[in-house]
Amino acid sequence: MANPIVSRTELAVGGKSMTVKGVVHKTSFLLGLSAIAALGFFFFVISGGISGGMAQMITFGSMFIAFGLALFITFKPQKAKALAAPYAILEGLFLGGVSLMFMGIDPSIPANALAATFVTAAVMLGLYRSGMIKVNEKFRSIMMSAIFAILLIYIVQWGFVLFGSSLPFLFQTGGLVAIGFSLFVVVIASFSLLLDFDNVERAVAAGVSEDYEWVFGIGILATLVWMYFEFMRLLSHFND
Repeated sequence: MANPIVSRTELAVGGKSMTVKGVVHKTSFLLGLSAIAALGFFFFVISGGISGGMAQMITFGSMFIAFGLALFITFKPQKAKALAAPYAILEGLFLGGVSLMFMGIDPSIPANALAATFVTAAVMLGLYRSGMIKVNEKFRSIMMSAIFAILLIYIVQWGFVLFGSSLPFLFQTGGLVAIGFSLFVVVIASFSLLLDFDNVERAVAAGVSEDYEWVFGIGILATLVWMYFEFMRLLSHFND
């Protein structure tokens, strides 16, 4: 979501203006809510509260519902405030379930991916603040093209999975092409944060209404969740 939630949204100007501090507070709240939901679901599953099959259904069901909510918020940003908490909880359920799945490959994957996500986020913020990477229209165009290409590949992959198959090479665990593709996606997901940071600064400068702090908070949460998932996928290739 680098961010369709934000980039396709017509932001309203008027009333009390949004601030960077407000976005930070909203994002922190949503991250905390997702973390609580993820940990709760994780420990509920490992305690035997539900079967593995049901856990998988909840994991992927929450992913698709969260994706649907994100699309809805894209076109109805005024609903972001009301839908932010449900969206964060759904993302948390997905995170808890998918982390458990990757733990089955290697117990260290989720912790390493989490550390990589926050370190990378800090590096991206440093690069953005220092001006070492300029977020201009060319950068935006390249990033959005890459993001939608990746989304299309994932949609095709989901279609293959429904029929018990998989895209050749790109999703072959441990294969060189799969590792290269996974690394590429990690890079694109990480650089998406630069677009998020720039979108926030532009909106603040334009005097956008503070209600849209929730839109940006949801967008940043979506990017961080994407980064975490892709880091887990990348690390899993080295544990085949």
